[in-house]
Amino acid sequence: MKKIYAIISISMISAVSNAQNNVTFSANDSWVGYVNVFETPANGNAYLWGSPWAIADLQTTINTGANTMTLQPNFNLYAADPTDAYWVDQTTQLGAKYISGSTYVEPGPSFNGSALTFEGDVLSNNLDLTKYEAKFYINALDSTNGYANTLPGKTFNIPASGHFSVSATAGELPVGLIIQYGFTIYGRNANPVDATALGSIVIGIQSTAGITDSEKNSVSVYPNPANDLIYIVSDFDVNTITITDVSGQVVYNNSTVSNNNVDVSSLTSGVYLVNVATDSGVKTSRFIKK
Repeated sequence: MKKIYAIISISMISAVSNAQNNVTFSANDSWVGYVNVFETPANGNAYLWGSPWAIADLQTTINTGANTMTLQPNFNLYAADPTDAYWVDQTTQLGAKYISGSTYVEPGPSFNGSALTFEGDVLSNNLDLTKYEAKFYINALDSTNGYANTLPGKTFNIPASGHFSVSATAGELPVGLIIQYGFTIYGRNANPVDATALGSIVIGIQSTAGITDSEKNSVSVYPNPANDLIYIVSDFDVNTITITDVSGQVVYNNSTVSNNNVDVSSLTSGVYLVNVATDSGVKTSRFIKK
């Protein structure tokens, strides 16, 4: 059997390599912070204001040595003055506002007009999801329209563990838009004494110790997210392709591989695992079905 990547046309390979930015999480990137402030849902949840914010004051901790980022709810707006009724309900002692704290990278105009994939791994996640939302995303902001995000469909919940990935096409990132990729924690501004109880999320890269260079990234799946077709690219002979949903149910199985694409148009929207059995073993990748 010929290696599966040989089936792809040269023009397709060229288009992918010349118009694709693949960004894997790195603590050494130029991360910045921003806060958007809202009334609590009980008070109407109206948007109040937004401002650039120090990374540390977001309660985001970046460890460049370990290549990790720890995300937590915002505490500094409560801690600055617990007697300030704007930030702290003096009757309940709960935070009086909802905070959307974003930690992100703006890669600049060189990323416009090219496809972009942002990915990484969740090393741990014990954030209290009954009180907070945690998202990863690609944004494309229109400065001529109040910085509206033109990519609302590229924001997803940070998973409990494992790999995460979000992609945007070149057409979705035209010249003139401000591109961002990163993370957001949304919920009530919190009392710092509750930090341990409210939990945190640690982002990084899963260790590849013990894996040879020839085995790393030996299988890739694109586009991700996908609408109708996904393409499987492998450095090894492909024997079978199996797709399962997050519950483990098999939704696709092909033991007579003769092409490099899989029709996923009939799948419901969600996250799926692609298990590719090659001559070097079974490799697993995730993809999102729109």
